[in-house]
Amino acid sequence: MKQWLFIILSVFLLITTGCSAGKTEGAKANKEKIEIKNETKNEEQANEEQTTTNEKIEADENIEPQKEITWWEEEDPVYEPENSAVEMTELEQELMKKPGLFAEDFNEQLAKEKILELPKGLSDDQYKEAILKLIRMDYHEAVEAFLQFDTSVSAGEDRPDEQIEAPEVTSTHFAILLDASGSMNAKNGSGTRMDEAKSAILSFIEYLPEDSSVSLRVYGHKGTGSDADKAVSCASTENIYTGAKDAAQLKKALATVKPAGWTPIGKALATTKEDIPDNASAMVVYVVSDGIETCGGDPVAEAKKLAGEGIQPIINIIGFQVDNEAQQLLKEVAKAGNGEFTFANSKQDLDKYWKVEYERLSKAWEEWRNAGLEEASKKQQELMNKAEATGKSIMDNSEEEFKRAEVLLQELADKEIFDNNKSRSAIWKMLYDRKKDVWAYGYDTKNEKWRESYRNGIEEWRRIYYDGNAKWREYYYKK
Repeated sequence: MKQWLFIILSVFLLITTGCSAGKTEGAKANKEKIEIKNETKNEEQANEEQTTTNEKIEADENIEPQKEITWWEEEDPVYEPENSAVEMTELEQELMKKPGLFAEDFNEQLAKEKILELPKGLSDDQYKEAILKLIRMDYHEAVEAFLQFDTSVSAGEDRPDEQIEAPEVTSTHFAILLDASGSMNAKNGSGTRMDEAKSAILSFIEYLPEDSSVSLRVYGHKGTGSDADKAVSCASTENIYTGAKDAAQLKKALATVKPAGWTPIGKALATTKEDIPDNASAMVVYVVSDGIETCGGDPVAEAKKLAGEGIQPIINIIGFQVDNEAQQLLKEVAKAGNGEFTFANSKQDLDKYWKVEYERLSKAWEEWRNAGLEEASKKQQELMNKAEATGKSIMDNSEEEFKRAEVLLQELADKEIFDNNKSRSAIWKMLYDRKKDVWAYGYDTKNEKWRESYRNGIEEWRRIYYDGNAKWREYYYKK
């Protein structure tokens, strides 16, 4: 019994030991497999990384290193025109390039040393451009001047002011205020003061511009000079004509005026604003009176009011046979109305007044004509001189530029930078053709602008001459 038990136990231990050994061997085998797998994976990854690195190195080897740009390969900087919308020719664009390294102060020795930095084997055009990079002249200001050149000539802009006494402006209104007080019935010359005043007014009307508008207002024409009629007379002011210049109609209206009462100058001035047409932009008022305000009004204050109505009328006072006191008052009224006072003792004096007015205007137009002709000639000459100087600067620069280019071209030839004389001749011809083109541009544009300035100056001169003469004759014969 003991013997069987021992045998069974031995067998069990053997089995157990075998199993344990098997497990141990299996685990060891599995570990070795895992390690082999990891080693394989690491080796593959390393191979992949090495391949990527090799490919990158190979790619980098295929990329050429960035070449340093030399000075003769650099792009030429250019000036931008002030007016970017202006259209430029190909040559003008070329001349807007900034000047070369030695353009402003040409140092021949330094320029020669610089040009010898050029290697052999460049194209003819490259040699030509390299030379220009060193000696290209500055043309941009002259080109800009031509691009912006205004050949128009304008003169005589300050024309004589005709809106004072006899303007030729269609919207100007002439208002005549006629004193119809009793004193205007006094004898004077071959008739009365009123007769001579009417005659002078009709003479004046004839010389007004055809498209003028006219109004005729009378004052003091009702009642009598008695105290009893003072209130009626002082309240009397009436517009008896408003319309276009029409001597016949005005004469008809004047015929109804009879000297009667007092002198309400202030009221007449206050109500004359009612006579101004809506389309009037200016107004000239002529007050014909033989005395002072006798109705208690304030003509100076009324003149100031009227002058501030917006169109700012000119109030001229014609004192017809007035005494010193009346003269003083009427002068103040005229001054308040931005006008002037004139003393008239007769119809001849009134006619003389209108004559002086026209003489003043004819003289003003004569002076305007002469000043305008001088101004037009001066501006014309200035433009022609500017065109001449601008073109000449381009022409002179082109000559100097070519002279310097020949020096550098010869230096390249002397140092045998060219492979043959054929290249030298080709480059010389390119530089010479450039000189010819630039010189011709300066010459032709100069002449073009000069001729336009001359022609425009003549046209403006003629315009001023004929306008001035026409105006001068107009007022001269009105005298």
